[in-house]
Amino acid sequence: MRTSTSTNSATQAISQRRANTITSIAVDAIEEMIVSGELVAGDRINESTLAERLGISRGPIREACRSLEQAGLLTSKVNRGMYVREVSLDEARDLYELRGAIAGLAGELIVKRADDAEIAKLSGLVDQMQVAADKSNTADYYKLNLQFHDALVIAARNSSLEDTYRKIVNQLHLLRRRGLVQEGNLQVSNAEHKKIVAALIQRDASAANNALREHVSNGLTRLIASL
Repeated sequence: MRTSTSTNSATQAISQRRANTITSIAVDAIEEMIVSGELVAGDRINESTLAERLGISRGPIREACRSLEQAGLLTSKVNRGMYVREVSLDEARDLYELRGAIAGLAGELIVKRADDAEIAKLSGLVDQMQVAADKSNTADYYKLNLQFHDALVIAARNSSLEDTYRKIVNQLHLLRRRGLVQEGNLQVSNAEHKKIVAALIQRDASAANNALREHVSNGLTRLIASL
């Protein structure tokens, strides 16, 4: 009897772990579709289509949608299903303000904690973005821009800061992409990146904080101008 109970418990644990893994795969897939622009604000989430595409049942898709709703990426409409959340300008302003504060702190932490190789990586990404900006290649610039900001928060070496930052940025992906598309914004945005990296290379915590806060604030200004 004890063996049977133990076996059942182990089987249930394995099944639960497998279900959690499949749900995580679905979460990552939907997030990537939002980040890439394949799903945009206001789009309805088609559970059947996604399940078929990912080769899984609709259950994990449903669980993933609930998780993404809690993360602020999706919203549910009564009797209509899940939709990609539309962020209002007021909501975007609140998120940008919070992001600016976190980015400034990240700059200070990078100065204190990052090694030269991490800062060199950031500088290299800025160089690559300049090539994309010179060619007006928005798609490449956007991908590199995401890599740059990801590398920034990783270099800060604060997991709580990184988690909070990613939750905020995930809600701003669509808005940020739209703001960058405006003519001339790629060059302006990368000039700000260069200023950030220069402060990091100089190990100037105050300048890094200010440069990152300014970059985020200017991002909001560009967003408003694009509306």
